[in-house]
Amino acid sequence: MFESTLGWMGLQFARFQFRNDIERVQDLTKFFSGARNVLITLPVGYEEAIIASNALREFRNRLNHLHLTVVSSGTRATSLIDYQRCEVIRIDPLDINKFSLPTRSLLQRIESREYDTAVDLNLDFVLYTAYICKASGAKVRVGFTHPASDVFFNVQVNLKTPGTPQAIYNQFAACLAMF
Repeated sequence: MFESTLGWMGLQFARFQFRNDIERVQDLTKFFSGARNVLITLPVGYEEAIIASNALREFRNRLNHLHLTVVSSGTRATSLIDYQRCEVIRIDPLDINKFSLPTRSLLQRIESREYDTAVDLNLDFVLYTAYICKASGAKVRVGFTHPASDVFFNVQVNLKTPGTPQAIYNQFAACLAMF
């Protein structure tokens, strides 16, 4: 119960911090295929990270011009990480504060590069990964729908139909292929 209260307080802080950010109207027809630098936050669970990486792998092979920055909380590699132009930023428990927000040192590692697109692959809302996407400064930030998502993402995908995570991530990869 105490952790959920701290998480709620972290969400309120994030809302307050990003309250003046105004989204600009932009063309979304090629926001992914036209990007050069993409930030991807892998799901927190290792099994879901493997499934999400495998679903995006085929799509990624068509976009050799991309530089990927993959944010991962796991220590084991996924198929997305073995990409030639990929930088991996590992998160350890000390990189997340008690309010479920990323620490300044983690944000500095992420902000060392400019991003065109940021993608959060967590099916359930995870505050620190959503915050990372917003703080990255990417013009287009993609995530799954959630009541708190509007603060962090300007493109939200609603694929939470009953099904396995594999089916949801395959649909998500097909969705990204349209852009």
